[in-house]
Amino acid sequence: MIVLGIDTATPGLGVALAGPDGLIAETTVQVGLRHSQGLLPTVDWMLRTAGLGVGDLGAVAVTIGPGSFTAVRIGLNTAKGICMGRGIPLVGISTLAAAAGRFPCAPWPVVPWLDAKKREVYAGCYDTAGRRPIAIEPDAVVAPEEWLAAHPGPALFLGDGAAIYRELIIGRVGERAHFAPEWTPMASSAIVAIWGRERALAGDVLDPDSAAPAYLRRPQALESLLHGPPSAHQPEER
Repeated sequence: MIVLGIDTATPGLGVALAGPDGLIAETTVQVGLRHSQGLLPTVDWMLRTAGLGVGDLGAVAVTIGPGSFTAVRIGLNTAKGICMGRGIPLVGISTLAAAAGRFPCAPWPVVPWLDAKKREVYAGCYDTAGRRPIAIEPDAVVAPEEWLAAHPGPALFLGDGAAIYRELIIGRVGERAHFAPEWTPMASSAIVAIWGRERALAGDVLDPDSAAPAYLRRPQALESLLHGPPSAHQPEER
């Protein structure tokens, strides 16, 4: 089985292919919020470069959030379209789990923080001592101060949220705070493809008709419908 991995949940557009012998190809391009322009051309280019076609795919795996609401929808809808068109399985992967997977065998909990705006972060907490990250607790959207108050122990922080709140983390956790390089991309399409292949073979798949993003909080459009429009200075939804 050959699996296409897609990650559009963050400013990085990631596409990868995985097969029986592991990773076939991977590319990541920082595109900001222009995922819709580059995703399908990148998929097409990678398949052609690898000597493959859409008909060779046995499944598609995609990050389903958290992340930019619009970008997550673009990736998931593209993956759903391929799966429904080809009649192949769809696998959903947590953006934060895919980020934690970059750091196997870490001696501390791995804590991906993705900036959620509104003075909040999308936070995960994973044990990566084994072959795959294990969630110590569910992914959540939370104020960084609140998360740090509940987690005084050592941890490896990564992601743009960790970069934004680095001084706060150091002030609360001190020398027990460890940081991944800031240039490390948040999630990995290679991990998405490889894990997606394992889960597809195990039958751990989603229904393409009903698969939905894991936003962790409601999109701003729904909040506006329920509670009125945001202020003129409302940041772009994530």
